[in-house]
Amino acid sequence: MRTPRTHSTTSRRRLAPVALLATLALTALACGDDDTATTAAGSGSGDMTISIADPAEDTQVGGSFEVTVDSSVPLGEPDTGRHHVHLYYDGNTAEGDYDIVYGTTATVDRLDAGEHTIEAVIANPDHSTTDARDEITVTVSDEAGTSGNSGAATTTTTADDSVGEYGY
Repeated sequence: MRTPRTHSTTSRRRLAPVALLATLALTALACGDDDTATTAAGSGSGDMTISIADPAEDTQVGGSFEVTVDSSVPLGEPDTGRHHVHLYYDGNTAEGDYDIVYGTTATVDRLDAGEHTIEAVIANPDHSTTDARDEITVTVSDEAGTSGNSGAATTTTTADDSVGEYGY
């Protein structure tokens, strides 16, 4: 005569595959890439940081000048899956009214003479913005050789992939 199984033995055998799947799922989440998690989350910036390295705060610049950014994440074109930078001017963060920087520098030649704010914001590959941002104020000179409001920034589209630049 066979001994009937007890309820607790049967339950443990049924739960074993569920426990295994739960463990695998938690391990996958723990080992995931922080950039991917931030991108999927939308506007969160996690540990991302950005700073405008040049020009310095309250600098006088010509009508065409370089903006250099330091980013804690690799930058590149959206189809690379990397983040990029949106440059906003004078607090205008309207949809589509920004310049895109895929590398670490951009030439800005769209500002009229006078005082302007420049805000650099890290954006996800889908152009949604993160909370990682920096802002400076510059004064554009009205001297000869300035180009005034002549259009969008010219950007450097190659990311700097040097080891150490982003801590990788």
